[in-house]
Amino acid sequence: QAYDNPHEALSRIKRHLLTQRAFKEVGIEFMDLYSHLIPVYDIEPLEKITDSYLDQYLWYEADKRHLFPNWVKPADSEPAPMLVYKWCQGINNLNEVWDTSEGQCLVLMETKFDKVFEKIDLTLLNRLLRLILDHNIADYITGKNNVVINYKDMNHTNSYGLIRGLQFATFIFQFYGLVLDLLVLGLTRASEIAGPPES
Repeated sequence: QAYDNPHEALSRIKRHLLTQRAFKEVGIEFMDLYSHLIPVYDIEPLEKITDSYLDQYLWYEADKRHLFPNWVKPADSEPAPMLVYKWCQGINNLNEVWDTSEGQCLVLMETKFDKVFEKIDLTLLNRLLRLILDHNIADYITGKNNVVINYKDMNHTNSYGLIRGLQFATFIFQFYGLVLDLLVLGLTRASEIAGPPES
C-alpha cells in the first residue's frame, strides 16, 4: 500500500507522529533457547512503519547535526579493530607506563551500567528528548513506550522502562547512554575529550 501511494503513507505517518498518543497493545512471546529466553515483540504493522520512518529520520538528523560527540565508541566513524589498535597505542604511549622498578603496577578499571533499558523513567526521558526534539515527537516516543503489553491472557501497562522491540529503541538508548556518560565524565572533561569545535 505504501508503494502504491507514498503521498498517503507519508501524510499518515505525519498525522500519527503529531496526534496519535494511544496505541494498540503490544503482543509479546518468548523464544526459548533453553539456556535463556529472548522476548519477541509483536507490534501493529502500520505503527511499525511510522516507527521505522521516525528511526531513519532521528539517525539522519543526529548524524547531520553531530549530536553524538566523537568520544562515543564504538561508532560508525571507525571500524572496531582500528578502535582497539588506537586504544592499545594510547596506553603504550603513556610516559613510563610499563615501569615496575619500584613495584608499581598499572590498573585498568572497567564498570558497566546495569539494566539501563529496564530502568529508564519515561517522564525523565520525555524531558530529555524535549531538549533535542520537537515536543510532539518526544511525546510520541514516550507514549509509544507507555503501552499495554499482552502475554497469553495477561495484560501489563508498561509505565517504566523501554520496550526493546520498537524500531527507534536504538536511538533512545544511544541518547540516554550519552546522558549517563556526561553525568559520569562531567561536562568539562567531556568537552576536553571532544576537542575544540571545528569551524
